[in-house]
Amino acid sequence: MYMTFIKKPVLQAGFLLGFVAVALFFTYGFGIQKLTPETLRNFIALFGWWGPVIYVALYAIRPLFFFPALIFTLAGGLAFGPWWGTFYVVLGGSLGAYLCFGITRLLGQKRCAALWGKSLFLQNWNENAAESGFRTILMMRIVPLFPYDLVSYAAGLSKLRFVDYAVATTIGMLPGAFAYNLLGYSLNELFSATFFIALAAVAAVFFGPLIYTEYSRRKARLQNNNAKS
Repeated sequence: MYMTFIKKPVLQAGFLLGFVAVALFFTYGFGIQKLTPETLRNFIALFGWWGPVIYVALYAIRPLFFFPALIFTLAGGLAFGPWWGTFYVVLGGSLGAYLCFGITRLLGQKRCAALWGKSLFLQNWNENAAESGFRTILMMRIVPLFPYDLVSYAAGLSKLRFVDYAVATTIGMLPGAFAYNLLGYSLNELFSATFFIALAAVAAVFFGPLIYTEYSRRKARLQNNNAKS
């Protein structure tokens, strides 16, 4: 009888918080430092032909445990090489991002309507996501300043269409997935030519969007100044 007085949103929030707490305990309680790209590669190799399926499945549920994506991505390069590793990372990463979007869209979108109204910043972001959702998510996926999983969860709370979110997420993952898979693959031969090429690719993926964004801002500012003069 007592449970009937508890509102459904409270039960949902409690269940979600409980799941997160258990996930964090098992992920970090056993020592996250023990899980390296090499140990994860060796674990996947135990499954033989089923290895790619297990890898994609683990990558897909990874955001639920807040496990660092970099370890999984480097392990993909070690286990499958830069090309197949990129494919499996994009597949598993996309599924995981879709899962995060679906969870927050199911549990929290309506309850965040009041929050959008109270915060001007969140309200503007929500409107931009609705009007230019594809471009917004694409930039957040490419530019390395935005936490990947946080964007996934936050997108589900906005007015963003799932189709725009899904396509932008998958496309935006490609450059980083290939660069870090190449780096993971090159760990088999440290200080080889492939290793240094991979480092250059990672640097290009990390700094390229930032340099382009700054260049675009300065160009726009210069054009505005010229127009005023």
